[in-house]
Amino acid sequence: MSEERKCLRCGGTNLEDGEFQSTGKIYSRPKNAKLVTVLTTGVPIDTIMCYDCGHVELIVDADKAKSIARTS
Repeated sequence: MSEERKCLRCGGTNLEDGEFQSTGKIYSRPKNAKLVTVLTTGVPIDTIMCYDCGHVELIVDADKAKSIARTS
């Protein structure tokens, strides 16, 4: 049995998946990203919107974010 998703703010279940966008794609880039990576890629931002209270949760692919970050 799968657990129903709930809004982090109000606990509502009237949720819709989406993506964060403007006139072009908006990306999040780690501050410590490799230079070549900053110029060629980013991490897309997905959303979960709550139709009960208006809260928007932002989600990024953690594995992709780690892959473009500089490692010491």
